[in-house]
Amino acid sequence: MPLPPRLQQFVDESAMLDKLTRSMLLLDYAAKLTDYPEDKKDNIHRVRGCTSLVYLDANFDEAKGVMRYKGFADAQIVKGMVAILVNGLDGETPETITAVDPAFIQEAGLGEALSVTRQGGLANILQRMQNAAEAALARS
Repeated sequence: MPLPPRLQQFVDESAMLDKLTRSMLLLDYAAKLTDYPEDKKDNIHRVRGCTSLVYLDANFDEAKGVMRYKGFADAQIVKGMVAILVNGLDGETPETITAVDPAFIQEAGLGEALSVTRQGGLANILQRMQNAAEAALARS
């Protein structure tokens, strides 16, 4: 299954860049991440397996049949990673989200731009988003 359009757009844009420019792109995405509610910076919303503090709020909008995500990270590069996923998956159906292959991380050239631990963190954030989408599917 193809990636959701906004996530594919990032992959296409990032794959053409060199390592430094790709890192700058992550910082640009970080700057565009919307505010995250302070009351959701807790253990329930924390994403484990990330080197930085990362929080993710996931909700299923039953009326529209789509997932809604908000995210936060305390480090700028990681915040950019969160922004890529939130921007790329927010408003998509649970079926679309669960079908996202983490191979896009390598396709986008992020394997070259991110340390192994940050790549793992990005995969953990994606997995958390997919788990929420799977839970939404199970409830509907």
